[in-house]
Amino acid sequence: MSSKLSYSEALESVYVGHLKHDKGYVEISTSLFVEKIDVDMPTLPPIGFYSFKGEKIELLKPPDQPYSPLILSLHETVWVKEGDLDSLRKFAESVILKPTTSNTLPPQKRMDILRRSAMSVVEDLFESPTQEKIEKSVNVVRSFVYVMMKDPKAYLLLIKLSSHDPYTLQHSVGTAVNAIILARKLGITQDKELLDVGLAGLLHDIGKVRIRKEIINKPGPLTESEWQEMRQHSLEGFEIVKDNPQISARTKRAILEHHEDNIGTGYPSGLKADQIDIFSKIVSICDIFNALTTDRTYAKGRSAFEAFQFMRDKLMHKVDDHIFTQLVMIYGGHVEELNQ
Repeated sequence: MSSKLSYSEALESVYVGHLKHDKGYVEISTSLFVEKIDVDMPTLPPIGFYSFKGEKIELLKPPDQPYSPLILSLHETVWVKEGDLDSLRKFAESVILKPTTSNTLPPQKRMDILRRSAMSVVEDLFESPTQEKIEKSVNVVRSFVYVMMKDPKAYLLLIKLSSHDPYTLQHSVGTAVNAIILARKLGITQDKELLDVGLAGLLHDIGKVRIRKEIINKPGPLTESEWQEMRQHSLEGFEIVKDNPQISARTKRAILEHHEDNIGTGYPSGLKADQIDIFSKIVSICDIFNALTTDRTYAKGRSAFEAFQFMRDKLMHKVDDHIFTQLVMIYGGHVEELNQ
């Protein structure tokens, strides 16, 4: 690490896993341990701290001894054993997810860490969706679910995560966040179900990693043959996740079905309304809403009100009426106002 990280940057680096590895050790910014030490901080896991002296590793603190903030403050970084990294990540997560009322981390800073973490996970996933990277995506979505269920004050900050970021990566994150919030609004309250629908939102477009980049990034309309290839991404996404034991059957189904519609004109199977799972319907409407409200290379994003008007006028064959009404209400409106 070339310069000392801030406390929030150190938390984020450990939480996401963007760390330097060398000879079985991992480099950690000491900001994680010494910048915000107070009575409310979680107890650090019993891990050893080390330093590199040339090619030689030296012990700074044994695992069973308390650490000295004064001594650590003399170092920009320390090294820990790779085997201790999971404990350290859980420590960082406990700080990030601590309720607003007792968290020394400002609420907006916490949401920023979650957003950037999710963006980083999605970026890594779209490079290659490995088992390890999918596990990281599960952890990130679990964090969103935890914040929403345990910290009501974070609700409005989570809403802000769903718009106004670069489209390519943000769209998946925004769809996941909206899917969790919408599912909660619809009465889905079990953490496991919220995790499943949020993960479906995050991974719904993962099949695009198998679509040619020139099609994905094309600024104008696609030709019919290009559309035929693009429509394969739902099936391709399902193929990527179908054998993953960490992903539930309903999440896999939502990835497969998120482009089905009410009248049987969707893909890949031409299902109709009563054949489509509610998780698939939630991800579908959140996918549409987020796409409409986000700036893209060829179109400026609409306001939430404008997006709802467009959906009501042009896209109701694609969405469930009741779910549409609940999404409008989340953003502070009423369906009848769209007619004014």
